[in-house]
Amino acid sequence: MRANYSELMRNFTTWVIGVFLLLLTVIGCQDSRRNAAEKIVKERMGKEIIFPEEVECWYKGTDTLCPPCQNKPFKMLVYTDSIGCTSCKLNLTLWKHFMQEMDSIAPGQVEFAFYFQPKNRKELAHLLRRDRLEQVVFIDQSGALKKRNQFAEEMEYQCFLLNVENKVVAIGNPTLSPKVWDLYKTTITTNK
Repeated sequence: MRANYSELMRNFTTWVIGVFLLLLTVIGCQDSRRNAAEKIVKERMGKEIIFPEEVECWYKGTDTLCPPCQNKPFKMLVYTDSIGCTSCKLNLTLWKHFMQEMDSIAPGQVEFAFYFQPKNRKELAHLLRRDRLEQVVFIDQSGALKKRNQFAEEMEYQCFLLNVENKVVAIGNPTLSPKVWDLYKTTITTNK
């Protein structure tokens, strides 16, 4: 009986140590991710985004003329590459909602600039038509926007709120975090 108790205690102790080490790893990873996020945000804030000229423009998945820059007080830059699930990353229905909401709280103040680097152009054209995005989008086949501005690989850091000088005033993808959308709205409405 004593041997079974000792073995049971050793197993329990081993289990407790394993759980403790797992918790330390999870906490350490969260701290590491938070530190990486803070670093990305600090590096980007106030930096000017350089837009490439060698892009195509589409409207509902069809070639169109590129519109002139609108020089509105704010620009929401949405960059999406096609690594992974394209329709998941685009989340066009939510972006349409954001555009309508922004137009009601800050009419004429925000330009939305969607830049796509599609792996599959037919799929992107289909998604734009299917989701009825009534917005000219920019096709950056070579990824020049991402390269010139050294965007992070993580999609949560490939969306920016820019001022009239194309300088970053906020960073984050609001389709992934309602808090980011709240930050964008607050920034825009307090600086109209």
